[in-house]
Amino acid sequence: MTDALSVFWRPAPIATVTVRQFLGGKSARIVAILALAPVLMAAIYLINTDVATPREWIIDTTFNDVMVGTIIPIATLILATGALGNEIEDRTLPYLVLKPVSRLRIVIEKFVGTLVIALPTILLGIVAGWLIIRIGTDESDVFVSSGNPTSVDPLLWPMLASAAAGIVVTAAVFLLISLIVPRALIVGILYVFAWESLLGRFLPGVKAFSIRQYVSSIFVGLLDAPDATLDGSYTVFASVLTLSIVSIVSIALATWRLSRMNLE
Repeated sequence: MTDALSVFWRPAPIATVTVRQFLGGKSARIVAILALAPVLMAAIYLINTDVATPREWIIDTTFNDVMVGTIIPIATLILATGALGNEIEDRTLPYLVLKPVSRLRIVIEKFVGTLVIALPTILLGIVAGWLIIRIGTDESDVFVSSGNPTSVDPLLWPMLASAAAGIVVTAAVFLLISLIVPRALIVGILYVFAWESLLGRFLPGVKAFSIRQYVSSIFVGLLDAPDATLDGSYTVFASVLTLSIVSIVSIALATWRLSRMNLE
């Protein structure tokens, strides 16, 4: 792994160091454990397949409730809040900003370092859980829409695409928050459970400001199946555009914040 990272050292030294810090600390291991949630959910389902069809279990319980609602935001914010937050706590950020690199490059490379760990770890967990159910059950139940048994709707790619969108925007937002709020990790966890999992799920006005609503809209839109619906869903284009704008604005604000922080 070290040899592989050395390839990126010259063009992205800060991102490389960030990835090494994650791999050498607890963050990457915690995220890897959280990313096994789909595997656990698949095992639970195989113990008692009477609770739902494989497709329903994957769409409603595993992906929408567990992954989008809890695991993806928490796993991502653990890394995002630590990327620059750990530098602040360890008082190493002043040494980082003294380097002859722009604040924008520092923020972007920290963002990239977060994604290098978060994206493959979380997405591989989704693939593993999906594969276990696919192997352990009738394949047609997983791939064929219950509303139209002659059409085939692969679940995997919509899950991966929407999950990736959620990881990217969550990383950008909490990279910014880590520069504004002390103990950003605790704030982030409270946000996930209070806003995303509770208020954002049931209150229409809050849904418009919920990352979960846009991620689920991307999933439902890409899947385009009668058994996958979402109240108040947005189009895939509108969801991707909104999350892209939020990510870009968060990176810009994080750069602005970093340039004005008192690091003495």
